[in-house]
Amino acid sequence: MRREYYFFLACVFIVGYFLFPSNRLHPRKVLYDLNKPKVPVQLFVMSRCPDAVACESVFGEVLKQTNDITTITTNYVATLNDSAPYGASCKHEDIECIGNIQQLCFRYFYPDQATFFNFLLCLNRYIPKIGSRDWAMQCSKEMGVDYTPVDKCANSNHGRSLFIKSVGITNSYGVTKSCTIYIKGKLRCIKDDYWYDCPGGHEVNDFVRSIQDTYEGIE
Repeated sequence: MRREYYFFLACVFIVGYFLFPSNRLHPRKVLYDLNKPKVPVQLFVMSRCPDAVACESVFGEVLKQTNDITTITTNYVATLNDSAPYGASCKHEDIECIGNIQQLCFRYFYPDQATFFNFLLCLNRYIPKIGSRDWAMQCSKEMGVDYTPVDKCANSNHGRSLFIKSVGITNSYGVTKSCTIYIKGKLRCIKDDYWYDCPGGHEVNDFVRSIQDTYEGIE
């Protein structure tokens, strides 16, 4: 009987490990005055860039404490190019452009912030697979959503248009580095091999504090 009990516990642990990975975003219940506008946080990234992956990992933790008071968006660093297959040239080749488009299309169809960011964190578990249809489909499955509309978008002019628009937004800020972080329209920090231009610090609690202070200052 005891052996069966321990076997049962082991099975529960294994199933829980795979169904609920520890890095997944589960927003904590923090009490805020939710009558104010949310704080816009912008991450300018390249989907296959290690700096972007590091940056998004940090913000996965930040959002656990600030999800209710932030609106976080990702826009993509690339060079607009009419002759390129996707309307822009990506530093890490066309496969990165595809990864960028997959992420934009996913956010378009599944705008819930926690769902989208968990999708990013899932993709980021293995950078060489970012841009792969099968990998994006697997991560969608882990999020419990249907990848079909995302797939159609990523292989259509709709996805291409979302990407071109996103690169245009990045260019309007003069951003060239992945990952560049803006909070409420102001440069907050850059991660490019190392962290710099981060006057408020670059640890999870530093970004949480910046967001909370900004939120408290909103009338």
